[in-house]
Amino acid sequence: MNDFLQNITPYQAIGALFVVAFIAHIALGFILNSVTKHARKTKNQLDDHLIKAVSPPLKVLIWFGLIFLSISVFKDQIKILAGVITYIDIMPIFIIAWGVVRMISGVEAYLIEKDTQINNDSVRLFSRLTRILIIIAIALGVAQYLGFSVSGLLTFGGVGGIVMGFAAKDMLSNIFGGLMIQMDKPFSTGDWIRSEKFEGTVEKIGWRMTRIRTFSKNPVYIPNSIFATIPIETPSRMTNRRIKEVIGIRYDDIEQLPIIISEIEKMLKNHADIDHSQLLMVYFNHFSASSLDLDVYAFTNTINKTTYQKVKQKILLDIAQIIAKHKAEIAYPTQTLHIQK
Repeated sequence: MNDFLQNITPYQAIGALFVVAFIAHIALGFILNSVTKHARKTKNQLDDHLIKAVSPPLKVLIWFGLIFLSISVFKDQIKILAGVITYIDIMPIFIIAWGVVRMISGVEAYLIEKDTQINNDSVRLFSRLTRILIIIAIALGVAQYLGFSVSGLLTFGGVGGIVMGFAAKDMLSNIFGGLMIQMDKPFSTGDWIRSEKFEGTVEKIGWRMTRIRTFSKNPVYIPNSIFATIPIETPSRMTNRRIKEVIGIRYDDIEQLPIIISEIEKMLKNHADIDHSQLLMVYFNHFSASSLDLDVYAFTNTINKTTYQKVKQKILLDIAQIIAKHKAEIAYPTQTLHIQK
């Protein structure tokens, strides 16, 4: 081998190594395609994501091997290569770290695609944190390898962190606010939320802010720290929708009031779309200025807005029929004027 290398020029040897690396690249691609086809036949899709994640780093390793071997063999003949090899021998660490980061992203994509009990926002959060920790660990390791004092960097980072903490207090509060949202889960992506200042569907929970799409289709960007200071309602997590109506009957129909109340209550108790495990009330509640007010209170089985509106519409029409059946009328504001002769 040494005689062969001595009898050819460096550039001829590099060309030969290039051909070998190219053949290895084609062979690896063929092997990965075969493994991918086999993995697609399995029920578990995790292996598909992992193979897709490690394929590019493996191919890059082949070409790095070409470059590193070329420099190692011919560094004495090509002087400029002697200084280069000192810095590129840590490249496999970056390539492996790249592969690990891609694998974590692949696991994240698998968990998001698969219908599991794990919240997608939590998966994204912990995936990002893991990637950041790996990158920091690699950066510290490389700094130590290049001769920098890691303890000094950490000390400087601690002091600098305090200074940066005061300077970026609002940004940090938003980041910790996003972390608390992921841990406490008052809402998730896709939930309908509302407060006194905004209402809409959560589209994305980011590190610094949350994007909400209002019902007028406008995006609203809200800093995460806001959610720690205001009450948030999550209607999309409701278990039932409520029917709460006040129906006025004329004073002239007070004698029919008990039978009307009884039949409305019976109708609701027999209604298939009313949740009978929840509170149900039909009561005469108030002598109003122009009417005898009945309170109708019940919960539907559905939480879908469109279905709820149809159920409520049917119930209100049924109540109107019950009132009309007993020769009574729904009241409207009236005044009686007495004129003295």
